[in-house]
Amino acid sequence: MRTAIIEEIYNTMKENKNTYFLTGDLGYNALEKIEQSFSKRFINVGVAEQNMIGIATGLALSGKKVFVYSIIPFLLMRCYEQIRNDICFHDVDVTLLGIGSGLSYGILSSTHFALEDMAILRPLPNMSIFSPADETEAVLGIRYLRNFHQPVYIRIAGRKEPIVNSKPYHFKFGKGVVLQEGKDITIFSTGVIMDEVLKAAKLLKQIKNIKPTVVNIHTVKPLDEELIINRSKKSKVVFVIEEHGIIGGLGSAICELLSSQKLNVKILRIGVEDKHIKIVGTREYLRKILSLDADGIYRKILKENEKYSYSE
Repeated sequence: MRTAIIEEIYNTMKENKNTYFLTGDLGYNALEKIEQSFSKRFINVGVAEQNMIGIATGLALSGKKVFVYSIIPFLLMRCYEQIRNDICFHDVDVTLLGIGSGLSYGILSSTHFALEDMAILRPLPNMSIFSPADETEAVLGIRYLRNFHQPVYIRIAGRKEPIVNSKPYHFKFGKGVVLQEGKDITIFSTGVIMDEVLKAAKLLKQIKNIKPTVVNIHTVKPLDEELIINRSKKSKVVFVIEEHGIIGGLGSAICELLSSQKLNVKILRIGVEDKHIKIVGTREYLRKILSLDADGIYRKILKENEKYSYSE
């Protein structure tokens, strides 16, 4: 995903000479093409991320389109005040490229996990959140953002993830995508965990003849309220699955929305529980331990599903 996004940003910078790229001394073996081709518009600020946000805001206020790249905890948590007071307050054309979503940096321990990022950005006025499921969707989003001139955060996983969308589709920012139709339950998800969700949905159908509707919410803010409400009305149970803490992410956003509609629907959030993770390992290993792999998701859904009847 990262390579595809950087390539698309390179194309944007080639076409738009008012586009700048900033990094906090990161992106080696990824950003060299941009640095070499656009040396005057590529700024390595160094390990000074708060200053980097200030520079990005200043460039944007002078009419530039700015991309800012770093590992998510360094980009968001370390710079939260600057994002809030500089980027969002001034409503400027800055795109935050956060690498390492969820458990991507599992081998580097909890300091590098990104399990609170959507929770801290969702309350900020003017900030949009884009969480692509794969590189196909990521590229479509970057192309859309060429003509987007407000703050946006792109939640990037790593270098290469499974492809969910085998070919480009008619992408609309802020509009979810139904990946699979079913009649029993509805599953909403976001980001690269979508591959595990689709595998779990396949297990549900093959083993228990439970047919889920699977919906990809690639834009967590603004939320596709119409799609979520309409799909939830058709289910007695709604599942929200994300590689994020269960507090403050997509699950919380959907709970907030559906509670205002007074729907008779059970909502179950599947994500990282409200506790620190004190183990390290690959993302695949951590997903298995935390029951966020296909088998774990399948078992969690099945356990909750047994409490309800889906007879028409």
